[in-house]
Amino acid sequence: MSTENKDLKDDEAKQTTVEAEAVEPTQAEQEAAAAEEQAAVENESSNSDAEAEVEAPSAEQQLTDALAEVDALKDRLLRSEAELENVRKRAERESDKARKYALEKFATDLIAVLDSLEMGVDAAQKDGATLEAVREGSELTTKMFMDTLAKHGVKQLDPTGDKFNPEQHEAMVMQPSEDAEANTVLETFQKGYVLNERVLRAARVVVAKAP
Repeated sequence: MSTENKDLKDDEAKQTTVEAEAVEPTQAEQEAAAAEEQAAVENESSNSDAEAEVEAPSAEQQLTDALAEVDALKDRLLRSEAELENVRKRAERESDKARKYALEKFATDLIAVLDSLEMGVDAAQKDGATLEAVREGSELTTKMFMDTLAKHGVKQLDPTGDKFNPEQHEAMVMQPSEDAEANTVLETFQKGYVLNERVLRAARVVVAKAP
């Protein structure tokens, strides 16, 4: 074999060795790759555990959240009870005020009638006062008083000539009459009064009956 052919074979053998070394990883490279793969697996497992912890809170955290919700509910309940108590007290105050001052407007109007009465008494006591002047003053005061009553829903009952109404009239006497129909009021002894259709005092009357 010539020297040239021998050198050619040696070169081919070296090239084959180099290619084999390039294709086949070393043991160190294999161990490094295995370590990287193991680290990746452990990292993925760690991430999965972290996600599991986020998605499913611990029993301690659940208890803490439940207690916080209970405290919030208690606070809302106490606020509601306090508000209801304030409403109740406010209603009681308004009710007491309404009872105490229910007649405020009526009493104020009556004061004007009282003033008129006092003026009439003073006028009657003066020198030169006449019976006619006193009578006129009394009539004006009476009208003022009746107007005040009507303003507050009080109506006078004077049923003379009307049919007898047992709900509003009290028959004092039954009197035979040829001129009036039976059960007709012939005379009113005492006038009656109603407050918004409720009888305060029935009118006392004389009632006609057939002769």
